[in-house]
Amino acid sequence: MKRHCHTLTFPAVVLAMVTSLCGLLSAQNTPVASPVIVQLQAATHMPYSAIPPGAQIKLGDIATVTDQNTDRAAALKALDLTAYDPERTVTIDRSFVEIRIQLSGLYSDGLVVKGPEQVTIAPPPKVELSDLGVEQVVFESLCRQFSILPEDLRVKLVSPFIGPSLAGIEDLQQARLELMPPTQLPLGRSQLTIRILEGHRVVAAKPVTFEISRRQTVVVATASLDRAHTVEEQHIREETRFVDGPIDRLTPSQVVGRKVVLPFRPDEVVTLRHIGPLTEAESPILVQPRDAVRLIAKKRGLTVTIPVAEALQQGRQGQLIRVRNVQSNQVVTGVVVARGEVHVMLP
Repeated sequence: MKRHCHTLTFPAVVLAMVTSLCGLLSAQNTPVASPVIVQLQAATHMPYSAIPPGAQIKLGDIATVTDQNTDRAAALKALDLTAYDPERTVTIDRSFVEIRIQLSGLYSDGLVVKGPEQVTIAPPPKVELSDLGVEQVVFESLCRQFSILPEDLRVKLVSPFIGPSLAGIEDLQQARLELMPPTQLPLGRSQLTIRILEGHRVVAAKPVTFEISRRQTVVVATASLDRAHTVEEQHIREETRFVDGPIDRLTPSQVVGRKVVLPFRPDEVVTLRHIGPLTEAESPILVQPRDAVRLIAKKRGLTVTIPVAEALQQGRQGQLIRVRNVQSNQVVTGVVVARGEVHVMLP
């Protein structure tokens, strides 16, 4: 395959950048609570997931963004830099990135761009049309789509991908594999659709079964407890393990002091179905299922407010309930603190 190298500098793309300026001006007056860091990578390959020719390379493809304002960080990651072409390698100057951010109107000050003077973006390395190649594509695509560190995800192919139904694919000259992106992270035994493309043409599509697990911090029982017992500190511990299904993100402080409603055994992951409310006293119901609630998430001293989330359970003050972020579709576990307000501690 022929490789062309193209360096992107400011004068060549002023017109393209100004085009996107109008849609971002509304964020210009957002105050910056603390320095925002954009850390550039020295070199990267474009992902295996489908990026057709003509799609845009975005800032999030070449940098990590640290910002307390999650909405603004997402907008920053989505900034277009230049068109992606699988036939060429692109080099982007750091000075170009700085000017691109300034023209976006997202930040007036308080932003620092770090990293190398130039970033090289190469087309993805060739993935062989094999079962191993399919595993590789799905693993990389899920890590990218759901912002998971590679060491925190496991993907194992269960059913073979290559077979009689795909006869003749070895004759394709420029074939690539593509995962049809799921709406939420699949865990456990999951069926995903893999497509084979040659250029813009879809040659084949096939459902494939995988075993998928993710490393998460969970609360684990250290002893057997029967119904109506109160959970004490010595009964549980916190640990990190790979799980293959949805898990309530609980902390030990949320479990200690609560009554057991479903008995659990040593080494069993403790979930909401195991524990009851903190006290037996009846208090007013502050949240009903399907209510729109404000979700306040805290992580390592940072506080993020999600103005619209959906309660999935009824809850009184102090009770743990499941809440769905309507933007990401992610379900989290939080504590009801007031009418229409839920707090959650993120790992």
